[in-house]
Amino acid sequence: MRRAARVLPPEPEVVTAAEIAAGAASLLWPVAAMVFALAVWRLGQDLGLTARFFIQDGPLSHWQVWLALAISLGAACMWLTRRGGPGNDSRATG
Repeated sequence: MRRAARVLPPEPEVVTAAEIAAGAASLLWPVAAMVFALAVWRLGQDLGLTARFFIQDGPLSHWQVWLALAISLGAACMWLTRRGGPGNDSRATG
């Protein structure tokens, strides 16, 4: 009689830090684009070209704040994209 071959359960797939960085970058790009659109909208209102901006008072009522936030998010996306690029296959820990 032959013994049945032992079937081992598949090993869990390990997600690398590069894959996490690439995923985060792909989610942040649309957010950066939307924040940039808010900066343009607010600048347009200051120039009298667009409708009323939904925030009229406080620090977020200035187009410079929205533009700085959009640039910061874009820079973070670029950094994460490079971190998640080929050759960065270090294993995530924890």
